[in-house]
Amino acid sequence: MKRINLRVHRDGRVCVSANRYVPQSQIEAFLLQNKDFILDSLEKFRAMREAGDGMTIGKNREYEDGNILYLKGEPYCLRIICGKKETVEVADHEIRLTQKDTADAGRRKRMMDKYLSLVCREEIEQRCKKVFPYFEKLGVTWPEIRIRSMVSRWGSCHPTKGILTFARQLIEVPEQCIDYVVVHEFAHFIHPNHSAAFHDFLGEIMPDWKQRKALLNSRSWIR
Repeated sequence: MKRINLRVHRDGRVCVSANRYVPQSQIEAFLLQNKDFILDSLEKFRAMREAGDGMTIGKNREYEDGNILYLKGEPYCLRIICGKKETVEVADHEIRLTQKDTADAGRRKRMMDKYLSLVCREEIEQRCKKVFPYFEKLGVTWPEIRIRSMVSRWGSCHPTKGILTFARQLIEVPEQCIDYVVVHEFAHFIHPNHSAAFHDFLGEIMPDWKQRKALLNSRSWIR
C-alpha cells in the first residue's frame, strides 16, 4: 500500500488503512487533515439514520404503522393491520402487514425482514441472470448468490469460492443502482480488486457507473 486510505462507514466507523511502516504520528496527522470530511460524513450518516432510510439501521430496525419504507427507490407507507392470516402485501404504494397481534413488534420485524429478503433475492437473481451471459463468455461460472443484512457495504464478491453476497437493503434503492452493484460485484470475478484495470473494465460494461454510484451513495432519491 503506497498511500494512506480513509473510509467513513454508514454505521459510524472511521477506518484507516496504511502500510505497516507508516508511523502512528503520520496517521494521526492524516486524520486531522481530513477532520472536516470525517465530521461531515458522520453528520450525513446520522441524518440518514434519523430519516429512517433503512440502510444504516440494519438489524436494529423497527417497523411501526406509518413508517415510510422504500422499494426500488420508491416510497411506501407501512400499514399494520390486525387479522387472522399473517401476510405482507404491496398495493397502492402501501406495504400492508397483517398480523394476529399488532402489539408484537418482534414478530412484525421477523415478518418484514423475511419479506424484504425474499423480494430482494428475486430482484437480484433476475438482474444477475441478465448480466451473466456477458461474464459467462469470459469464463465466469454461475455464482452462489447470498442475501443478508449489511450496514457497511452493498455487496461483496468471493472470486475463489464463486460467491456473490448482496445487502438485503439493496431492494430499497433505485433500479439503476441495483444494476450497478450487480455489475460491480460480477466484475470482481475478472478483477478481484479496485485497481485502475477494474474500473476501466467496469466502464466498458457500464459507461455511466460513476453516475449510478453517486446516486446510490447520495440518497437523493429519499424524500
